[in-house]
Amino acid sequence: MYMTTCCRFLFPFVFLFSPLLMLAQTTIRGQVQIDSTHQPVSYALISEPQHRFGTYADAQGRFSAPIPEGIDTLLISCVGFENLLLPLAGLSDSTAVYRLRAKPNVLTEIVVRGRKPKVVAVGAIRKRAPIVWGNCSGRNIEFALHVRNTKGIRGYLHRVSYLIARGGVATAPFRVRVYANADGEPGEDRLPQSVVTAARRGNTWCEVDLSRYQIEFPKEGLFIAMEWLPTNEDRYKFATSFKMPDGQKNVRECFGQYLAFNRELRTATYWERINGGTWRRNAPLSRVGMGEHPVIQAKIALE
Repeated sequence: MYMTTCCRFLFPFVFLFSPLLMLAQTTIRGQVQIDSTHQPVSYALISEPQHRFGTYADAQGRFSAPIPEGIDTLLISCVGFENLLLPLAGLSDSTAVYRLRAKPNVLTEIVVRGRKPKVVAVGAIRKRAPIVWGNCSGRNIEFALHVRNTKGIRGYLHRVSYLIARGGVATAPFRVRVYANADGEPGEDRLPQSVVTAARRGNTWCEVDLSRYQIEFPKEGLFIAMEWLPTNEDRYKFATSFKMPDGQKNVRECFGQYLAFNRELRTATYWERINGGTWRRNAPLSRVGMGEHPVIQAKIALE
């Protein structure tokens, strides 16, 4: 299974960063809340400006983040909110509240029609999962597929769908991301707020309605992404084993669902990033990047 090969190639990458994780000196605990309402911010990312580590808050905004040595500033972020930078000096290891200020939520005027819109599907259409990808690195992983507008379609993003494969914990939550095309790579967020969803089961499409946001499907296309949300919740964790290059067996803890990959789109380009950091094209440390791409599609409502 591809998960085995994937983990084998990812291991040097994880090992490369392991000294940073092993030198953790303290743990910061707290809850992330909305500044104006004091309601929890679900699945906020606790990191630092260089994105060298990352921990997610849970659905209630609670988190426990081991801080590696050499980190002097925390960065708390979530889609739809202003980033919060906190000097580590002076923060205690006792539970505290951290509040994020919501960005202005400006939505395009919605045109209400008396009939269902005509939609066309673009991106990866086939329900085939010869290859799967799971999060066994212990880090925030995000994959973005460039959904091209090759036929000059004029319309708005109606729905997006992700092919969640068998295995893992298919019902784990993940975040839907939509980005503008900035010279061939993911650019600005096009969703004004966090959209978190989960599949009902594996080996099926997980479809999300985004019609209320009226996101234009431009001639340069969009990047549709899936962001894993690896919290500390045990119910979404599982163990998998694989062989190292020397033949020894290695067991790793993984989180969440498997996302399907295939080779349907011959000219597909997709990007990867970790801990909300810099985007990299086609995951050079794995077999992914040899023609495979995530199975993600979009349905466009025609004008």
